[in-house]
Amino acid sequence: MHPLHRGSSTRFSRTGNVGARVLLALALAALAQLVTAAPAGAQTSADSSVVLLWTAPGDDGNTGRATTYALRYRTSNVSGTDTTSWWNAATPVTGLPAPSNAGSTDSMRVRGLTPLTTYYFILRTADEVPNWSAYSNIAVKATGGDNTPPSSVADLTVTGQTGTTLALRWTAPGDDGNTGTATSYDIRYSMSSITSGNWNSATTVTGEPVPAAAGSVQTFTLSGLQGSRTYYVAIRTLDNGGNLSTISNIASGTTTDSVSPATVQDLSYGPVPQDREGFEEVAMAEPRERDAN
Repeated sequence: MHPLHRGSSTRFSRTGNVGARVLLALALAALAQLVTAAPAGAQTSADSSVVLLWTAPGDDGNTGRATTYALRYRTSNVSGTDTTSWWNAATPVTGLPAPSNAGSTDSMRVRGLTPLTTYYFILRTADEVPNWSAYSNIAVKATGGDNTPPSSVADLTVTGQTGTTLALRWTAPGDDGNTGTATSYDIRYSMSSITSGNWNSATTVTGEPVPAAAGSVQTFTLSGLQGSRTYYVAIRTLDNGGNLSTISNIASGTTTDSVSPATVQDLSYGPVPQDREGFEEVAMAEPRERDAN
């Protein structure tokens, strides 16, 4: 038998409250206008979730009201007629609604799916015993998603330096190429030129600014550096779909010399050496005697 799995997924079910039933009926009617509802049909949404719709069976065949649903999915189809092996290896969906009266439309949004991936779904129903139904038809749907990374930053520039900092400036790319707003930056630096091969070994920084809208000029100050050193800096951009840009152009800058000469610790006085060459004698003025009155 296959017990009901419960979890945190959004539920779509009726309650005993009349007002809630009316709202649910209106919501399902509006949804039905957007999609063609068939048994175990599916549609995708922008957040890589899938909405499944089906007609509720009954407790006894198509009469009454069943007790439990079990819904599972995989990214591979059933092999031949061996649905049982497929079912046993499939991922259970949690948070399923309780079945409605026979003939009603039930629905479930399955979240947390991988973007741009094809999924296969099968549903089973049980009564209070529980007696389990046979496997439903297979609903097949590919999730949507964002597979366009941000453009790489092309104008990263060092605009100023001190003994411990480099000031950076660049033009923000977008979420998709040069359109929209990206999610985050990853700025790294090294004392050797940065490439895709040594990117992971470059030093990461913290406190990068949040990306602005594409085309905006942004700045950042790289701090904690050593004086009189040449540093190479690069940046990558991430969007909300997890797509990462390629490495930007490599900017470089040299911090200024911030190390002062050591402090003299043995300043003293003494007799002028016999060999006076290279020494300068400082004449001290004798104090004048006060004029006698």
